[in-house]
Amino acid sequence: MADPFIDAYSALEARMKVVDVITNNLANANTNGFKRDFAHILQGETGFDIGTQIDLSAGDITSTGNELDAAINGPGFFAIQTPDGVRYTRNGSFSLNANGELVTKDGMPVLNKSGSTISVGHGKVAIQDGGVITVDGNQIDTLKIATFNDPGKVQKEGLYRVKWTGSSDGVQDVPDPHVQGAALEHSNVNAVDEMIHLMSAYREFEAVQKTLKTLMSDMTGKLTQELGRLS
Repeated sequence: MADPFIDAYSALEARMKVVDVITNNLANANTNGFKRDFAHILQGETGFDIGTQIDLSAGDITSTGNELDAAINGPGFFAIQTPDGVRYTRNGSFSLNANGELVTKDGMPVLNKSGSTISVGHGKVAIQDGGVITVDGNQIDTLKIATFNDPGKVQKEGLYRVKWTGSSDGVQDVPDPHVQGAALEHSNVNAVDEMIHLMSAYREFEAVQKTLKTLMSDMTGKLTQELGRLS
């Protein structure tokens, strides 16, 4: 038989986790390339918990005038090399390191279609549609734009980076990517919608909290009665 106290407490904890997910979304409403998380309540044999799913829908794209910025207008992710392996991002806020390589703001090398780093060197850089990189009008490389055959196997790793957890053949190049140079994709968080979700989550939290208080009050009453009989 299920313990009503355990169920109520786990339900309360699960609602608090939902609140945490929503507040994290709100905190990153202005983080370029950030993808919101959607949380839902799960009930198992040991009580309640939450499951999360990444909302991979696109955010708004805004021109920046920075020749090293890039935004994907459609499906796909930029591929980057990290100490833990290849990761993927929609945040195209790039720069050049001391070796003239295209890197993310935290110094991770951006990869080309063959999976190698991109050396830009000197000159006027432009990122064209299709992810083509030119210097002084001459094509030098092409960005790798990857997509996945199962969005459920995409796992967040940091604020704007994701990891593919499936088999290697589940990652494919986008055949005709639409890349906008000198532009960035904003977060796909809608602050108004998130506030509505937050208020709803708080109401559910308060309802479960009230149930737990009722259970505790009932238990206290029963204990008082038992103690009265023993005295």
